[in-house]
Amino acid sequence: MDTVRTIDADADQPSAALRFDPRRHRRIPGLFDLWLAPGGRGGLVLPAKPDRPLTARAITDLVLRSGEAADDVRILTDDGARHADLFSEVAGLLAHDILVSPKGTEIRQHGRQGGPMHAVPFDREAGNSRDWLVIQPPDLATPLPGWFTVERGLVRPRTGVVGLPLHGGVVLATRADFVTRRATAHRLGTAPDGLVTVAVTARAGGFLVGDYGGTQRVYRGDQLAALLGDLPLYGSDLRLWLTWPSDPQEQQSLVAQARELAETTGATVWTPPPGGSAELVDGRRDLRALDHAGRPAEWQAYRPPFAAGPPALRTTPTGLLVAASAGLSVTVHPTSPPDTEQPDTEQPDVEPPDTEQPMAELALQPTVTTDASHPHQPLAPTPDSTPEQADQPAPEQTDQPAPEQADQQAEHADQAADADQAAGPATEQTGQRSPEKTEVVPETPLPRPAMAGEDRRAGYGLGWLSPGQQVNAERFEAFVVSPVEAQAVGGGLPGAELFLLAFLDPRSVPDGRHLLRVRVEPGGAIPMAALRAQLPARLQHLRGLREAYLLPAARLDRAFAVDTFAMDQRGELTSTGECAGESLSIRCASQARSIAGLPNEVRRWPTFGTRRAYALLPADRVRLPRNWLRLYRRQPPVRAGRLLVELRVPRHRAIDVTATADLLAPLGRVRTRAESLRAAQVELILASRSYPRVRVRRAYRAEAGAWQRIPRLEQAPLPSVLPRLQSPTES
Repeated sequence: MDTVRTIDADADQPSAALRFDPRRHRRIPGLFDLWLAPGGRGGLVLPAKPDRPLTARAITDLVLRSGEAADDVRILTDDGARHADLFSEVAGLLAHDILVSPKGTEIRQHGRQGGPMHAVPFDREAGNSRDWLVIQPPDLATPLPGWFTVERGLVRPRTGVVGLPLHGGVVLATRADFVTRRATAHRLGTAPDGLVTVAVTARAGGFLVGDYGGTQRVYRGDQLAALLGDLPLYGSDLRLWLTWPSDPQEQQSLVAQARELAETTGATVWTPPPGGSAELVDGRRDLRALDHAGRPAEWQAYRPPFAAGPPALRTTPTGLLVAASAGLSVTVHPTSPPDTEQPDTEQPDVEPPDTEQPMAELALQPTVTTDASHPHQPLAPTPDSTPEQADQPAPEQTDQPAPEQADQQAEHADQAADADQAAGPATEQTGQRSPEKTEVVPETPLPRPAMAGEDRRAGYGLGWLSPGQQVNAERFEAFVVSPVEAQAVGGGLPGAELFLLAFLDPRSVPDGRHLLRVRVEPGGAIPMAALRAQLPARLQHLRGLREAYLLPAARLDRAFAVDTFAMDQRGELTSTGECAGESLSIRCASQARSIAGLPNEVRRWPTFGTRRAYALLPADRVRLPRNWLRLYRRQPPVRAGRLLVELRVPRHRAIDVTATADLLAPLGRVRTRAESLRAAQVELILASRSYPRVRVRRAYRAEAGAWQRIPRLEQAPLPSVLPRLQSPTES
């Protein structure tokens, strides 16, 4: 039996490291171990099924059938990092971390004799242990640590409360939300001086805290204060990154716990208004408060009894929490305090300002500063700030706007309202906007529509999206990314997906410097927060967003272009043009990273096993096309100046053009090259990223009007065979 010498982490004495024996393997709670072996064609297989190479989807299905959905996965195979791309795709599909062995290592076991033994990667040349590599989901990857500790070749469970480092604070997570919490925590930027941020889940009127043993419990305010004892909280400001429960009784209980937290820590505790939430604004890497309807709202301050003077922070009109001058405090419109009973218990305790009110009237209204801990004691009046100053700390002295300026603002607002009212009927009938509305910038975020369930027979044009989703029950407006100008929207928005993503708040649009406002008729959008589907890996990070909506390709005839905007770094919108009111369409183009002008949603070939296909390459200078290669199901006729390569194509590595064209035919609002490729009799397409996954079986030259086989050609992946296919004159 082969052994090597190493140092066991459990003891200071050397112990034997043996070849891997599954019967003596030590299992780790919360970690699913999957044994894989190298296959004959360079892939990975199950030891019991060596003739079936595994794809990312097959590995994912195997884990979901055999393991726990919340577990991380460890791949027990030698040189696991050689298949990093494959396991990265698996991590994205599972939304969990994957542990693999480094290159140049083999899996061995070590530990005390007679008991279960650890699986450890050992370097073949150096003979020492190597640490496991942690592959995080691509869309959720961060430099932050994983659920387990990885040290000296061993994987060990962590102990204690689940906490992740945050800029100026900590994230309290559970096993269920650990990966998503870790990803969002990394995106938060530095907070103002003296502000500590704690991300925590509100549950049952308290704070949900998990431990690395997999259990969780609800903490009271004083218990959470004890848990945060290592943070410098006394006399500072503590911002809670949470979403309020919708139940009124739980809201009242959480208010009491927030006050208890403030009293115990000696810090001013800031929370979103009851019924609302705190949301990460990617463009600013900061948090903003939203009310129950998803509109920017005031942060609520719960102050300790001995606090003197106004709070050190204030809320901007966009819901951000920024430093305030000595004479300023948090500004809120007069409302009932959070702990005061409301006539309608179905509504949140704190009502936001009426967004239908003209902005000029809001500018003329005096604002009153209040304290959530002492709701009946107004503080000093707060002067209004200009839009340019909205997200910046206020100066020491701010002059009130002159009456003449206020009158002009009100006059402009009235004129805009009259123009909207006059243009309303014409807009409804023609689908076009009047010239008077060119300079009108909408107040954001836009209102959230009501939702309704849909018949299960209704389709959306997406294979992974099941029927019967929640859809908008009324017309609403939203923003989508628009890399084209307003006049070019009618030609289609470039993209490689069979859907568009729309957002109520332009600041939440990824890479949203150029935006298109769209009008969506009933049934045209599905809220991501209520989506019932197994999302592709690239969309996992969008699950649960309150203001994100999916516009499926089969419903784009219900979404209409309104106008375009440019957004600066501060989130300010500038109108850049009007659209003709046509319905949206998607144009699959090379600039959208599509393959051969096709979307990502295609029919794959072969559907199972490995199949034979043929490819033609130029004989004078053998090289592969940059983007994709045409394949033939049957041997094509002899063509002078060409090489014929017979390939072995694994499952789902090629695109079936004919089946894809049939799939896309009902989607009239999607423009692709599927039909033109079918008309050109293109049967199969092999994407460039799949070149290394197909193997050359034989190769032929065109000689004397026939295909002549090239002798002594080793079967190997396609890119590695090409240099040996050069003509004798060139070699």
